[in-house]
Amino acid sequence: MKVRVFTLPWRQEGGFDDAEVQEFLEGRTALDVSQHFFVHEKTPVLVLVVTWREGAERARPSHRDSAHAPLRQVDPVPEFTGEERHRYEALRSWRNQYARRVGRPPYALFTNRQAGDIVRRVPTNRAQLAQIPGLGESRLDGFGDELLAFLSGLDGVSPEGPAGG
Repeated sequence: MKVRVFTLPWRQEGGFDDAEVQEFLEGRTALDVSQHFFVHEKTPVLVLVVTWREGAERARPSHRDSAHAPLRQVDPVPEFTGEERHRYEALRSWRNQYARRVGRPPYALFTNRQAGDIVRRVPTNRAQLAQIPGLGESRLDGFGDELLAFLSGLDGVSPEGPAGG
């Protein structure tokens, strides 16, 4: 297990450029990513501390503490029903659009694993949303209400396709 620290300053065009992180992770397995946000000389900075190992094999999920589960692991999509898969893809799309709007990388809002937890648990209020590992008060204060409004808009929406008749 090794550690690498990435410092991502805010770009004038907007957002943090995580291309260096993505390139670094090619052929490696990220075991954990912690993020630290601060402002230095009036410039927002995102620091990522990545614990990693060589090899791109997928790590097994940790059932002890899903908040510290490996970043790269089996995608939750195959175990979803059609409606859950639709909700998952819609949620990821919302996350990507929101991240672009606020100039943050999507994984800084919540990971795919956390998106899967949201889809499975279907939270309808902030208390239920706070039970998702890794979604703390600062995230809930930042986008929790918008996320809950989006999720409530998905109620009763079924995936497009011929199954509806």
